[in-house]
Amino acid sequence: MKRAIKRLTAVVLAVIITAGLFTSAFAVLRGDVDLNGKINSLDALRILRYNVQLDTEIDEKIADINGDGKINSLDALGVLRVSVGLDEESEVEDDEPSAPSCVADIVAMYNDAVNKVISDKAGYTKQRTTTVTHLDAGNYTSMAGDIVKEFLGEGTSEFKNSKGNSKYLAKASLTADDVTSAACQKTGSTYTITLDLKNGTSSYTSKKAEDKSPVAKTGLLSGNQLNPEYDYLNSASINAGIKSKGAKANSVSTETINTKIVVTIDAESGKMLSYTASFDLEVSIKKISVAIISVPSAEGKAHTAVVLSDFKW
Repeated sequence: MKRAIKRLTAVVLAVIITAGLFTSAFAVLRGDVDLNGKINSLDALRILRYNVQLDTEIDEKIADINGDGKINSLDALGVLRVSVGLDEESEVEDDEPSAPSCVADIVAMYNDAVNKVISDKAGYTKQRTTTVTHLDAGNYTSMAGDIVKEFLGEGTSEFKNSKGNSKYLAKASLTADDVTSAACQKTGSTYTITLDLKNGTSSYTSKKAEDKSPVAKTGLLSGNQLNPEYDYLNSASINAGIKSKGAKANSVSTETINTKIVVTIDAESGKMLSYTASFDLEVSIKKISVAIISVPSAEGKAHTAVVLSDFKW
């Protein structure tokens, strides 16, 4: 007898579990707000009560049977029409995109958002603020200070890219290997992407110029010349600044550290809504010569923050 009861109990549990699995696999019917698998007057009543705030909780996506984005008596009427067979049942479509969790997918979404600004020629305002936090050129520190701050672009600069132009961003080409962490959160109709980039270096000598900093792939403007529009100065562009002052350096090396980017994107269109990037730049220069003066070495540190706002699509 005990064996029979145990066997019966196991069978019942199996049936319950199986039924639960099958039920969860079924799509939800539009209008079935009580989720009992049937559309009837009870669902219509729940919608009416919610409409007049007698009930405070309801799945609006399920309740919005006519898909107009509002929950009201028209939805209750729609439920009643389905319940008596005047309208056909329909399933709630899972059309809400979820936030990506894979680092490669998040980075790709970031690249697409930056590159869309360029391809669609969106308008925006770019504000860049750079602060020199450390400078050491030995006995010539005070003499070189103002010059270094000038070509590092210390201070705040603002650039306006009018809609129909594409001036102050470059193509983004980050990869998963360029980041230490990547996160994407969906809030309402927007995604917020947060990227922390790996440290990276650039170097310049008379024989070779090389840039391995991930910042060069972010879409922030950079290059091998001196340009007031550049957000990130690599070794070659810093050397160009030194030359513009009638000086010469044997070598220049830089490192970008503490790079963080936060971007908000419209979930449906992929259009960028806001952009903030910040990084620290450490510079080391060997043997700077100007006229009869020779400085064995110099080093400096600067913090840069770039904000894109007021997008016009």
